[in-house]
Amino acid sequence: MADKTPTFGNTKPSTGMYNFGRKGWTVVIYQVVWFFFMTGMTVDGLNIIVPQIAAYRGWDPNAVLSISTPASIIALFIVVIFGGLAKKFGLKRVMVITMFAAGAATICYGNAPTIALYAVFLVAMVALINAFALTLGLSICTNWFPTKKGVIMGFTTIGMNLASALISQILNQLSSRSNIAVAITIMGCVIIIVGILTAIFIKDTPEKAGCYPDNDPEIAKLIQKEEKALEGSSEIGYGEALKNPKTWIFGIAYGFFGLATVGIMSQLAGYFMTVKHYSLQTSLNIITIAAVIGVVGSIIWGIVDQKVGTKKASILFGIWYCIGILLLLSPNNIIMVIGIVMLGAGIGGNGNFAPSMAALVYGRRDFPICYSVLNMIVGIVRSCSFVLLAILRSAFGGYTVPYVVFALIALAGGLMLIGVKVVAAVGGMEKEIDEQAAKAQ
Repeated sequence: MADKTPTFGNTKPSTGMYNFGRKGWTVVIYQVVWFFFMTGMTVDGLNIIVPQIAAYRGWDPNAVLSISTPASIIALFIVVIFGGLAKKFGLKRVMVITMFAAGAATICYGNAPTIALYAVFLVAMVALINAFALTLGLSICTNWFPTKKGVIMGFTTIGMNLASALISQILNQLSSRSNIAVAITIMGCVIIIVGILTAIFIKDTPEKAGCYPDNDPEIAKLIQKEEKALEGSSEIGYGEALKNPKTWIFGIAYGFFGLATVGIMSQLAGYFMTVKHYSLQTSLNIITIAAVIGVVGSIIWGIVDQKVGTKKASILFGIWYCIGILLLLSPNNIIMVIGIVMLGAGIGGNGNFAPSMAALVYGRRDFPICYSVLNMIVGIVRSCSFVLLAILRSAFGGYTVPYVVFALIALAGGLMLIGVKVVAAVGGMEKEIDEQAAKAQ
């Protein structure tokens, strides 16, 4: 059964939004775990790792900290190649090998004896973890859920929010029992173990698991029909993806969402302490509450995506995020709390839309290449956050102007998509034919 392609017949379709099937839910749970490692070890975890590793090794903490941003940018460009590797050598094979390599790189990163080797292994760890969690993991999800991508992203990005809430506690608990190097080594070993489990339990397409895409035989028949129509046509390569204006529009728009998120969240504790005169612990508690709200927000935005479409949901998200950020600035505490709730929900939905849109537009065949390019653009735009923040803080001081600018950037990200024609890879071909026939009549 495991490698048997299902026969498409007059089987009653499974049309429920959450009816993924047992094996489908397994893929969802694994993607949650993959996302947990991505956010935990390459984003939020660095806030704990950098000062502790500097103290443990006796290194200059500023020198160690200065490595993080360029390492993340270099990793963005490295991750792009994994879409091509998956197409050439097979998605499942590349996924498992990358997870093993990521675990090994994480162990080497934690035990690097010099700053130079620390930098090398940091780049390797960030690149490899992002490769298996984003380009490769999401390619598997796209194969399994080509039209349910909105609600799938709503569930799977919970892993990011869980990492934000838990990784500090996990690393602190592990390092308190030994040291930070051992803590990182343990995380690397866990990644390898998850890689072994992925090799055993995950198939890169539902057909190989004896299942239907979206757990729906009607969707399976539609995909079969459209893929047959595409036989003989060339797949999208890196050059074509880079030349496609939609790739850049999507990349910049969703990059704006990420830029606003990083800019706001990196300064949120300071804002509450300086402007609201809250204690550090109270400020951190508010941020934790926002992260918890983000778990619910992730699911809600996934449902909105599935109900109204990714384009409309993205536009609504930009408006929502803008309003939420602006409400944070209110001197009225009730209005500010509303802003925190809106911001928390926004944090949860922030990571949903880029892969959802890529799955919608590029489909199963072209997702690995196109999303790897799109994700690179998103990452580059997002990485401009700290530079922009430094410019705004030095020019205007305080938090009001930077927060207003980030709110407007989030709004701009949503509004950029209004004029973009979005045609679904699954079902879009038939829809265009029907529209052309209607016009001809």
